[in-house]
Amino acid sequence: MISAFLDTAEVVSGLLHSPALTERWERPSALAEFRVSGLAGHLARAVFNVERWVAEPPQADGTPIDAVAYFLAGAGPAPDLGDTVPRRIREVGEQEAVGGPAVLAEEFDAARARLTALLPPLPLDRPVGVFAHVLPLDQCLLTRLVELVVHLDDLAVSMKVPTPPVSTEATDAVTACLTRIAVARHGFLPVIRTLSRRERATDPIAAF
Repeated sequence: MISAFLDTAEVVSGLLHSPALTERWERPSALAEFRVSGLAGHLARAVFNVERWVAEPPQADGTPIDAVAYFLAGAGPAPDLGDTVPRRIREVGEQEAVGGPAVLAEEFDAARARLTALLPPLPLDRPVGVFAHVLPLDQCLLTRLVELVVHLDDLAVSMKVPTPPVSTEATDAVTACLTRIAVARHGFLPVIRTLSRRERATDPIAAF
């Protein structure tokens, strides 16, 4: 999981250094109410937050959960974009991006370099505080890998450039995680039918 996370962060770095990001920095993104700048900042936080979280002592309190349980804990009806949480997510993304695209890319690369040295010696079962939850390190990294892969696509679409490919390890991990979330939310048969039998697929199936 560490290599998948770091390799995907390297792919994200390439997008953050793209001239297309500077060109579209202040334009609306592919996500409603998000500017490209805020979306780029939000994407970068997947790396910034890991560095912040692993800098804290291992969490001694709370029962660790896995990545699927973490995402399901926040599942529910789609909130109004004006609600507190979606608005705060956009605000924090813009705060991360306040220095402009070049500064964001530089800060992202610096954090990525530090994590490249910091993560490999850590045990994968090390408890990490992730917002209000505790996750083993490998599951913490999986949640951020999902964020990297999903928002890498969001940002590429917003920049009008092809979405860069990520490693097989990353695609397998993210696909498995999203599929498990979709099964938990919609049931096994609807997911299987959507994936294998288009004539019996009904409503769209999504993890989020």
